[in-house]
Amino acid sequence: MRSSRRDFLKVMGLPAALGPFVPFLDRFAEAQKAVPVRLFMLMTPNGSVPSKFWPTGGETDFTFPAGQITEPLAPFKAKMIFPMNMKRPRGGGGGHESAFRTMWTGAGQTGQGGGFGGYAAGPSIDQMIAKALPAGETTFPSLQFGVQHDGPGANPTVLTVATYADANQPLAPESSPYTMFDRLMIGSNGAPTGISPDQLAKLRTRRQSVLDLVRDDLKTLDGKIDRSDRVKVEQHIEGLSAIEKRLMNPMMPSSGSSCSATPARPGIDLKANESYPELLGIQSSLAVAALACNRTRVLTMQWSRSFSQVRHTWVGVTSEHHTLSHMTSAANQDQKYHIERWYAERLAEVLHQMDSIQEGNGTLLDNTMFIYNNDLAEGAPHSVAPAITWVAGRAGGKLKTGRFLDLGGNDFTQLLVTAAHVMGVPSVTQVGPLGKPGDIATMLA
Repeated sequence: MRSSRRDFLKVMGLPAALGPFVPFLDRFAEAQKAVPVRLFMLMTPNGSVPSKFWPTGGETDFTFPAGQITEPLAPFKAKMIFPMNMKRPRGGGGGHESAFRTMWTGAGQTGQGGGFGGYAAGPSIDQMIAKALPAGETTFPSLQFGVQHDGPGANPTVLTVATYADANQPLAPESSPYTMFDRLMIGSNGAPTGISPDQLAKLRTRRQSVLDLVRDDLKTLDGKIDRSDRVKVEQHIEGLSAIEKRLMNPMMPSSGSSCSATPARPGIDLKANESYPELLGIQSSLAVAALACNRTRVLTMQWSRSFSQVRHTWVGVTSEHHTLSHMTSAANQDQKYHIERWYAERLAEVLHQMDSIQEGNGTLLDNTMFIYNNDLAEGAPHSVAPAITWVAGRAGGKLKTGRFLDLGGNDFTQLLVTAAHVMGVPSVTQVGPLGKPGDIATMLA
């Protein structure tokens, strides 16, 4: 009989509420007879520079030319698949809307919820998978993370939400790391030690850590797990502590100065353009932690939104991203390249975090199917094909990685069907009415 994580914690003498603070341990893997496979889907906006995106070479001997957008991903080559030339469907009105609503759903428009055709007419693949997985094995069937997903841009209802529970049922991501930290690590009924929300607020006013409340409880594990698992717990707690400290750090006003300026206040300005890199880093680390401690097995992440107007000043670009995406001069292309390269570097950091967390005979990355996709291929023409995408992780050995594939005969929605199959949901054979039936067998081990 397959034991639950709640049962495992009980055997270890810990309340289920301490689950967020305990990563997936080898001892639990032994009880389960297998480490669970996770799905992590992440999107970036406004298209890429396709000529500088792809690696070069053959199926297994491909390389990343110096300066290529994807060069930062080279350390993970053996655990990645680059599926080039895949088609991508689009449905309904709007240059951005028809691409964005269809990206994870394979569905067209409903005509409701916003302009240019409104919301998607079907569920996204993450929800199809989450609803088919056994109930109760994780705290959350799925999680939706965002980074300033509600920032400036057109059509704010349709172009800020990529995932859907069903037709006309968008699932807005959570872009506040404060809210997400509390949701993941504390829950809706107070902290693991049973303190009330008011007590929690007082605790933080005194600049004390929530983690201080659970350290003594976690010490009871010391005599029940081996050294490698103890190291995992310590590393997991250190990582959560680093996230919490970043959230609690004071931040000075982002612009302007005068004798009447607002004093420094705890926290990060969630709306400020300058906060975007820090928020991206914190949210990404929280997402990795959520998978590592088995809070969910299905997770989506939006770095900004479709029609994103983030100004990437940290790489020397002052124009709004969407505005820039429609400019085609050599100088503008170079600016777009620098934005895309910066995103690739951040993606490499996420993969590094996942690959640093040991699980059984592999790592969290080895036990995950990580799908990256840009909502457009190129911004100026609003094109969606060939899909700007890649896959990382071995999905528990179910994916044959270390390959650069020409999948010109395949559709991006078939990659999503493949995700369902590696997650143990064979009942999904097509994603949306615009999708192409079947998985991509050549990707499977």
